[in-house]
Amino acid sequence: MIYVSFFIAKISLSMIPLNIDLPQTHQLVQLSPDLYWGRLPLPFRLNHINLYIIDTNKGWVIIDAGIYGDQTRDYWRALLGGFLSQKPIDKIIITHHHVDHIGFASELAQMTGVDCYTSAAEKEHGQFLFNLSARDFSDLLASHYTRYGLPEAEIVLGRNDSDRYRRFVPELPDFKEFSETNEIKGCNSQWQCRLDSGHSSGQISLMNAAESLFLPTDFLLPRISPNISADMRNSDKDVLGDYLNYLKEMSNLSPAIKIYPGHDWPFKNGNDRAQALINHHNQRLELLLSAAKLRPISTSDGIDILFNRRFESHELFFASGESRAHLTHLMHQGKLQKTTEMQNGNEVDIFIA
Repeated sequence: MIYVSFFIAKISLSMIPLNIDLPQTHQLVQLSPDLYWGRLPLPFRLNHINLYIIDTNKGWVIIDAGIYGDQTRDYWRALLGGFLSQKPIDKIIITHHHVDHIGFASELAQMTGVDCYTSAAEKEHGQFLFNLSARDFSDLLASHYTRYGLPEAEIVLGRNDSDRYRRFVPELPDFKEFSETNEIKGCNSQWQCRLDSGHSSGQISLMNAAESLFLPTDFLLPRISPNISADMRNSDKDVLGDYLNYLKEMSNLSPAIKIYPGHDWPFKNGNDRAQALINHHNQRLELLLSAAKLRPISTSDGIDILFNRRFESHELFFASGESRAHLTHLMHQGKLQKTTEMQNGNEVDIFIA
């Protein structure tokens, strides 16, 4: 599982699914007069993403393309040759740069002959990762792991993890920009775009206020805590602070809004879910702060404190990123200070209360 990791954390409140049948293979479920829901397979433990299609007078608007691979290709061939053949495709919107959403975008654009849209921040982040050579990517990851204070064996895992992005994103389309000034006008509905940072850099979500419908993609999920990882371009950026600000806003959502997320199942009471996620992250922050009051800690120490275990290559990427994002947030709050010390001949970031 690459760039689609979510920690199924022990959060006190998990939502009850709405009474809606799950989409079957190559089928869509109608959620409102203009909104359809499909479930696209993933070859991972988290075995699907939800995609959405909005019916407009210009044609179908596809929200997300799925991961690159034969399963995804077969899925789109079946839909395009079946239900979606009733109308033309108007555009493809990619909500964010993670591979389960963007990986098949270029080929889907070629299959349909339409343009792909995403936010400027997601385009920039995706291009940054895509344009790294295998050597550059592994060097960058190993350098982060070194600064995090990971043991040498785990730094080697990072150095060998050179195709984490490109093997699931073999090509990027020539994206056009979609921003908060844009909306989607359905045949009988209107969807307003919003952009948020945290789980990704500038994820697109869509709100239909008139019908109380919300597509938050991966930022608000009913069961899973989205991975909040340090940005590889700048590990001192406070991505968790951005996400907590988002959750604070979501905690004021009307409980009646129907939420159609990027994974799992539709639910209501998104305000309660947002508050549960805030509580979850605050508990993790308190664990790290309490430990740092006893002794200086590194990101590697943070992995032990938060997860009480070590990981293999795939989950190590996300666990280390989560640890660093939480330590960085405490630093931005003024509760920790960052310094450096030499460990085994390497310069390591250390956080002091």
